[in-house]
Amino acid sequence: MKPYFVAVVAGTCLLALAPALSGAAPAPTFIYETPQEFFGRGDFDGDGRADIVIVDKETGKYRLGYQLTPGVFTWVDNRPSGIKGISGFSIGKLLTTNLDALAFTSPDANQITMVDVSSPSSSARPVIVPFTAALGPNTVVAIEAGGGSKRLHDLYVGSIYNSPDPNQVALLRNDGAEFPKLAEAILPGPATRGNREMLKTGQPEVACFLMNEGKSDSFRAENFSNGKPVALLTASNLPAGSDYAAGNFRHAPLPEFVFYKPGGANLILRPVEEPATGKLQLGKENRFDLGEPVRRVITLDEPAGQKLLVIFGEGEKAGVFEFDGLKAPVLKQTIVSTNELLMCAVCVPGGLLAFSHPPGTNFSTRYYAYKTSSDGAYVFAAFGGLTSLADNDNVTIPDIHSRIIANLTVTNASDMKVYTNTIPGTRVIYAMVPIPAGEFVMGSPESEAARKADEGPVHKVKISPFWMGRCEVTWNEYELFMYPDEEQRMRATEKSDEAGDKLADAVTHPSKPYVEMSFGMGKEGFPAIAMTQHGANKYCQWLSSKTGQFYRLPTEAEWEYACRAGTTNSYFFGNDPSKLGEYAWFEQNSDFKYQKVGKKKPNPWGLYDMYGNVVEWVLDQYDPDFYKQCASAGMVTDPWNKATKPYPHSVRGGSWDDEAPMCRSAARRGSDRAWKMQDPQLPKSIWYHSDAQWVGFRIVRPLKVPPPEQMQKYWTSGVEKD
Repeated sequence: MKPYFVAVVAGTCLLALAPALSGAAPAPTFIYETPQEFFGRGDFDGDGRADIVIVDKETGKYRLGYQLTPGVFTWVDNRPSGIKGISGFSIGKLLTTNLDALAFTSPDANQITMVDVSSPSSSARPVIVPFTAALGPNTVVAIEAGGGSKRLHDLYVGSIYNSPDPNQVALLRNDGAEFPKLAEAILPGPATRGNREMLKTGQPEVACFLMNEGKSDSFRAENFSNGKPVALLTASNLPAGSDYAAGNFRHAPLPEFVFYKPGGANLILRPVEEPATGKLQLGKENRFDLGEPVRRVITLDEPAGQKLLVIFGEGEKAGVFEFDGLKAPVLKQTIVSTNELLMCAVCVPGGLLAFSHPPGTNFSTRYYAYKTSSDGAYVFAAFGGLTSLADNDNVTIPDIHSRIIANLTVTNASDMKVYTNTIPGTRVIYAMVPIPAGEFVMGSPESEAARKADEGPVHKVKISPFWMGRCEVTWNEYELFMYPDEEQRMRATEKSDEAGDKLADAVTHPSKPYVEMSFGMGKEGFPAIAMTQHGANKYCQWLSSKTGQFYRLPTEAEWEYACRAGTTNSYFFGNDPSKLGEYAWFEQNSDFKYQKVGKKKPNPWGLYDMYGNVVEWVLDQYDPDFYKQCASAGMVTDPWNKATKPYPHSVRGGSWDDEAPMCRSAARRGSDRAWKMQDPQLPKSIWYHSDAQWVGFRIVRPLKVPPPEQMQKYWTSGVEKD
């Protein structure tokens, strides 16, 4: 039986599609570039199969699709390159001689990083490449230069911020440490579209790139076999803003280059030739008019020969062309992505994967899988979503964990006391109250007034010890996270912790809000509001980094256990809602806005505003039937219904805008997309619920510190994507 092509996303098999080719060799390392992304292939895990990488230029995040068996891919969570604003990307044997790794450049950051991507299950820390040869590295090509002993790929780097000659290239020896400069040269324009190509079997690969020279572009291919760049091929007078692809369409010993200007209709083919002199050169150009604007040209590597995939317009459609390098390309098939814009595509065993995004989005969000039919056509088989670009900050979590373990002073429940902390580098103070371990009955009995069906059945729960915030997180605390520039300026006058600051700065902070987020209700001493659950989770990660103590949101069970404080009535003060005003700001006494924290009576365990003021985020996915699962299991310990969907997430406690029944200890509700209905951004913000001016949160600190992988699950639970 033949194996089958299978599309796999985030570890979940979607559909078996088409017969696959067993033993597929690693694909070429040609990098395709769009204004927003890079697409490339390489053998990242050393299994002899080509894996896929998509790099988002703006954020510096990359997404990997590992080919586990021929035609079977699994896409993992996005990972950081260590820099943003990426303009150069390459794939090569950069860290070891048997595995492909990634290289990134950012001119504005003046930095180059390399990343080991050998593991499908864990993210490696980016390695910073020392770069003092020039300023503003904008292009990088992994290339083997002569004279090296380790046979790692060296780095050919273009830069654009030099003086007096802004555009330069430098060849750096990859010694794994110092990266000494072997050679440098001045260029007439910025080098772009860097790639590595094999021109002739048995000869070293060459570095290829385009240069913008004002009114036109030029192309150059350079050899480095003697440790110095030697120009082998040049082509001038290309249209300004050109791009190119490479292939072997004529089935000749030497390849061809196809040049085009995105937005134009012409393809320009230049074959590589070797005349009697033995010196390689580009042959006479041949122009082909495709009759409509070309967006991108991709070489499809098929067992029967190479074809061209041409994406037209803004990505509304693509054409698969047979092409022999001599006659005009012949359209064999049109591919249309309904309601999506095509970005790029790659051949995979048994078919083709095309990547797309909806209008209004600048990065790929979806794949379309096509199987190869018996007559060589691509037949649509399935589609699926790519993993999100939402923040996960995985790389620093082991370091945060190590810092927390190093600072650990309380390990026994008997030693847990009330404590106050000053956030390092600031004057902001918060207080934490110990919550003892114990058992309780979660939910409400059918006899409870105003009870809803999602509050039952009642079930027994066992809870481990933790501390909980005495009050809800205030703007004084949360704005340190919202506005990192302001927080960093405070460090100049307040005692801080350099190690904690470095880790906290690496945590992704919220984007700037497009409206004033207190909505005129006040900030000094008032609860922070209108953040998403994701925003609350990332605050917990940031605070953990700053303080060296592990913080997260409470689970729904922890919240109700702490709220009840050993009581079993509708409220911790009894069943009479007329007394609620003594303990809570709610619809009848709030004056239609939230109030300063800690002004009402606390519950028996010393927690303020557990009812009213702002409804509070918890970790759980809201599921009206989750209690049924818990009840069927008997006594459950520390239950947590981990979020797997953007909505709904649970909130507890009622708010200033709620009537008394919604403030009961057992009352539940879930978040909704309507909470950010008026957000004008597309996609909508992952940080703010601008229409939920009554949602906030409080933090907990478990006595037992979880391992790094569990910390990650807490801090990335419920990442939103609208």
